[in-house]
Amino acid sequence: MADEINNNLFLINAPAGSGKTTSIRNRLKDISLDDPKNKILCITYTNRAAEELQKDLDNKNVYVSTIHSYIHDLISPFFAEKQVLEVYWSLFGDRINERILNIEGDDHINESNQKYIDSFGGLSEVIVKSNLTKISYNEMQFTSLYYGGLSHDDLLRFAFILSEKYPVILKKIYGKFNYIFVDEYQDTSADILRLFYNAVKNKSVKLYLLGDRMQQIYKNYDGSFENEFKKFNTSERLVFNHRSVPQIISILNKLYNDKEFNQDPSEKNKDAKPNFNPEIVITSNMDEAIKKALSKSPHALVLYLLNREKYAEIGAETLYRRFDNMDKYSFGRKYSPTDVLSDMTEDNPDLLMKFLFMIYRIVKFYSNENYGSVISLCKKHNNLFSQTFIKLSSHKDKDRLKDSFDKLMEIYNKNEATIRDVLHIVVDLSISTEETVAKFTENVEYSEVFDVTVKELHNLATYLDSPSISTQHGVKGESHDSVVFIANDSNNNPVVRMHDFFELWATVDFSLPQIEELYYSYLNEVNALINLLGMKTDDLNAENHNRNEQNKAILRQACERVLKLFGKNKIFEFVYKKDYETYLSNPNVGNAKQTFKTTRLYGILSAYRLFYVGCSRARKNLTIIINNSKIKNFKDVFIKKASDTGFKLLEEA
Repeated sequence: MADEINNNLFLINAPAGSGKTTSIRNRLKDISLDDPKNKILCITYTNRAAEELQKDLDNKNVYVSTIHSYIHDLISPFFAEKQVLEVYWSLFGDRINERILNIEGDDHINESNQKYIDSFGGLSEVIVKSNLTKISYNEMQFTSLYYGGLSHDDLLRFAFILSEKYPVILKKIYGKFNYIFVDEYQDTSADILRLFYNAVKNKSVKLYLLGDRMQQIYKNYDGSFENEFKKFNTSERLVFNHRSVPQIISILNKLYNDKEFNQDPSEKNKDAKPNFNPEIVITSNMDEAIKKALSKSPHALVLYLLNREKYAEIGAETLYRRFDNMDKYSFGRKYSPTDVLSDMTEDNPDLLMKFLFMIYRIVKFYSNENYGSVISLCKKHNNLFSQTFIKLSSHKDKDRLKDSFDKLMEIYNKNEATIRDVLHIVVDLSISTEETVAKFTENVEYSEVFDVTVKELHNLATYLDSPSISTQHGVKGESHDSVVFIANDSNNNPVVRMHDFFELWATVDFSLPQIEELYYSYLNEVNALINLLGMKTDDLNAENHNRNEQNKAILRQACERVLKLFGKNKIFEFVYKKDYETYLSNPNVGNAKQTFKTTRLYGILSAYRLFYVGCSRARKNLTIIINNSKIKNFKDVFIKKASDTGFKLLEEA
């Protein structure tokens, strides 16, 4: 293995609280001081992270950017090239033709198709192809297929395919930079990791990946870069936790359960102590337990899981359901409904939700007479808001702005007003342009979202805006002196099986690399079966299972192969083994549907990560609240495991 490690590839583990951003910034400065001519590319995941990294860096040879911004800059000069348009058509041609034919008669697609016909006089493969003269990046989660618009995700995939077909793309990377840093590599797609890997392979350019796989929250990474990871030098890691007291760091180390990733307290925290020992409260009354925890730590950050029940409690269930129905946010996709419904930052990958959250901010600022912040927000996001509208040249302009925002407030505050009403009024008032809003209204995927009331949006935004509330699915963030973690499950998207994780954790000794290796290997087997069957096991019925001997033979062989590969794996045994053995002994369609479900294992893996990262946000005090009924079948072993890990156990009626 040592012979395979490349001397210009480095993977640095940087757990929560390890000072990763400071470490990267210091490396950029040191490299620049060593040789001011060094050209450095630093890629990160969010605009906020990019801004953090750029602080105090005044060097034109250091280029810091988000992934999407850099990739767009890299390939956009080729967007009008004939060969590139042919690559676009080879990728999306089948989907374009399916949409043109619309065999299933989807009303939303019919509406979209009619708009195209009205604009161009007809709709066919020939017409679309002749009108497609240039590709663009539309910053949306949806590809505007007829117009050459690359979505948030498709931009990255398209860049990788172009780089394989046209090596000049790679030359633009290795010919320009001496060092490349990729921050938050665990949330970076395998396509982009491989693009940079291919660019520096057998070159003198040094590639650094920094991050922590325990903090992989999004499904951007699909496990297909594992062999390449083995060629990276992993000898360096950030070992000091600068955030938490020793008791919490000890718990984090035991949760990780891998000595290679152990952290030590920083010098400033090595003698620090919590107000009370980290505790797990097992209760039959969750609400009462939460109140009691907050009476002990009044300013605690409360971490909730945003599942369907929580959206209903907040008063935003319809909004959640509409996003949950979108294919783009279905299980297995890079983002879940909660990813885009809980992200109030400018890095939200869904441009509509990003825009709607900004409208909420504008209304909030205006209500508080914080007019300067209204203008600043509109100026900063000039791709979403009209710059002509906010131009102030005279007192009349101030009166005009006040009148417009008063009218926006009037619509926004109506209980029956819908998201469609808000989109119409911001265009009518010229707060935003018709072209901008058309990006939303012309996307049929959003059609059902527009009928949701603004009140639901406001309820959700108000909940997320609370300084004492955070969502577990977006748990990466600022630390807090005290954290209260509410254990809960989600059977929808995102899938989180917190209590299954607790049972596995209490009964089986495992670490993150072990469960990840099983998940990605098992995922490959499931995908191979889907390709053979031509469907998921969920789609099996009496006709295509019981009466199709070929399908039954494929399933049996796949079951036997999975048991041979993973049957002795303790994690697999806990999650799946019984179902596979049941199907082999009684191969009916009901038992078939219970096999080959990746959601079960993924739900446990996501719960593991969420629990670890949730605990890691606590600087001093940590309280976990668990429903007694959810763990009653394994409570004794759970209590022992939690106690051995460093938690104080409290049982309440």
